[in-house]
Amino acid sequence: MAACRFEVHHHVPRCLLGYYDRFAAGGLDWEGLLAWFEWEREAFRYGVDPDISREELKRLIETSASPVSATAHRAHHSGGGDFARWGRRGGSRTLALYGRGWFALLASRRWRKITTEQLAEYFAHQCRGRS
Repeated sequence: MAACRFEVHHHVPRCLLGYYDRFAAGGLDWEGLLAWFEWEREAFRYGVDPDISREELKRLIETSASPVSATAHRAHHSGGGDFARWGRRGGSRTLALYGRGWFALLASRRWRKITTEQLAEYFAHQCRGRS
């Protein structure tokens, strides 16, 4: 019987730090206001006060961590629609930059069908071809 793998799940996700940093660096222009709206939306999604300091947010994220089985962790994120939301947030740009082949390799690596070294070798080969 295979050993049960455990992963760390953050009930307050680490991605909130990126939203916070983009909001804090923004100005009063369109991009700054958009970053502020995105920060507030994500903070409210996870029940975080948007007026929190960065240090308090980091502490909140770290204290929200708990070990869960890998299967339960994936099921939680799949059921919550997180994978689709995360893909919309950055996957389209990555797809445009690297193509479907790269996405297929990332999936193969994620599900342990290829090694990290094989992924790196493919990436190095692709980069040489672009030079």
